Amino acid sequence: MFTFNRRTAAAVLTASVLTTAGLAAAATPAAAIHGGQNTTVVDHPYAMLIETPDGTQFCGGTLVAPTKVLTAAHCVKDAAAPLDLRIIGGRTDMGSTKGTVRHVASVKIHPKFAQNTLTYDAAVITLSASMPYAPLPVAGPQDTALYTFGKTAKTMGWGRTTTDTPGTRLKSAVLTLAPLKSCEPFTDPSESNAQKVCGVTAAGAHDSICRGDSGGPLVAGGKVIGVVSTGNQYCDDDYPVSVYTRVSAVAAGLGLPVA
Repeated sequence: MFTFNRRTAAAVLTASVLTTAGLAAAATPAAAIHGGQNTTVVDHPYAMLIETPDGTQFCGGTLVAPTKVLTAAHCVKDAAAPLDLRIIGGRTDMGSTKGTVRHVASVKIHPKFAQNTLTYDAAVITLSASMPYAPLPVAGPQDTALYTFGKTAKTMGWGRTTTDTPGTRLKSAVLTLAPLKSCEPFTDPSESNAQKVCGVTAAGAHDSICRGDSGGPLVAGGKVIGVVSTGNQYCDDDYPVSVYTRVSAVAAGLGLPVA
């Protein structure tokens, strides 16, 4: 298990770059919401913004306990200094100074995380102090109904909105859950629906995750059921699909209590 804390900061892994050839094309980290609609942290108080020390939007996360933020493993593994990331709650607009900023006390990456396939792409950040916002319950093995194909779930993030347009505020999109093959080319036939979740847009729409949304939540039934992992990396209309780590498959490995 990879664990970062202040005492082991010297062992922090530096950022890595994934290729886009072959299977790796299905394992390229996600890019903010493409399409979708504006939303606010009033509606989603558990949505956490993750920034680099210089204030650059980096990833997203979900507050699952007062001092715990669920995010993607590749977010912290790809960060040059994971312990120097800033976690911000209560900030809809990235241009504002509203909200609460917390520092990182430690990071736990899922012990089965595979960077080449983004399997078990999940991690938990422990904050330096509690966030004053309502956490979102975590889906567990008993929540299979929340993953039923054809049902809808909501995703959100601060990432890019088009290939060349950085996000400026929190956006959301409602997606339909589908078999993993519906999210090709960002999934592979060998992958399991028990580990990953595919979200597709409504007919005629082009809603999806995009660069910068990694680590953010997929929400259904009042619980976080997915962690943004990969998908529409070019943030265009060609492949508006979104791939998530299945939270019920990683909760135990991260020591998260399930509701």
